[in-house]
Amino acid sequence: MRKINVAIIGWGNVGRGCKRAIAESDDMRLVGVVRRPASLYKNREELQDTIVVSDVSELVNKPDVLLLCIPSREIPEKTRMYQKMGYCTVDSYDEHEKILSLKREDDISAKATKTVSVVSSGWDPGTDSVVRALMKMVSITGRTTTTFGGEKGGRSMGHTAVVKTIEGVVDAVALTLANGRGGQKRRVYVQSEKGADEKAIEKAIKQDSYFVNDPTEVLFVPNINKYNTLHHEAELERTAQEVNQKYTVEGNNPEFTANVMVASARAVMNVKARGDYGAYTLLELPLVDFLPGASLEEKLEGY
Repeated sequence: MRKINVAIIGWGNVGRGCKRAIAESDDMRLVGVVRRPASLYKNREELQDTIVVSDVSELVNKPDVLLLCIPSREIPEKTRMYQKMGYCTVDSYDEHEKILSLKREDDISAKATKTVSVVSSGWDPGTDSVVRALMKMVSITGRTTTTFGGEKGGRSMGHTAVVKTIEGVVDAVALTLANGRGGQKRRVYVQSEKGADEKAIEKAIKQDSYFVNDPTEVLFVPNINKYNTLHHEAELERTAQEVNQKYTVEGNNPEFTANVMVASARAVMNVKARGDYGAYTLLELPLVDFLPGASLEEKLEGY
């Protein structure tokens, strides 16, 4: 069986996780990593066995699927660009309130270019979204709450990426902490440039749409290493008269996201093979499309 050619766009924590997950998938092959020209020769020890280019068109083997391991706010433009070039894409776009409109716009573009895109493929939104749907299926009436971070807090990749773009910030990590059942708050550790206006940085963080709806504490530290973490956790609970449900998950956030994105690359190829061009969330696709295996029997092993 021909392997799926996959390329990684961007080289951060999620990109690293995708490289590892592709290597563990017998039905996939990594054909290259696409990086910004300024970063092309950085971290080369991690990419010794990998083709690294600054433009996807430079890859010798054409990718079947591109994994967009880039900040969420870059995803809409890059998705449309790659679709017009004839590439299928997978992303982990994480601004919940904008997902439906993004999906609809991507769907128009994907149908026009006969490509397939899976949007918001990751932890949350992503697999947690599927779990919430399953909970609703089991109990139509009821209330679902999602509590992130626990007492220690967990890394939010989208929030962290946004803070790092603010002028005067050298490095940062944004943590999500539980704030009562179903509630959350933010704690942001910032390493700023010497002489930077820290009040302006704090104001920019708190006024950003990623933070504006949650209580946010900003702490300036001399070095971020002590506070940096890739860990995250979540608890989903649905209470109803007839049944109560609970689902908990914790682990390395970017590795978790990478696993789901790589599985989504497999789903993209299954959808494309049926000629169902368009953009999809995880909820819209059969779970069997994400599973490895050459036959239904292999895919459903342990069902």
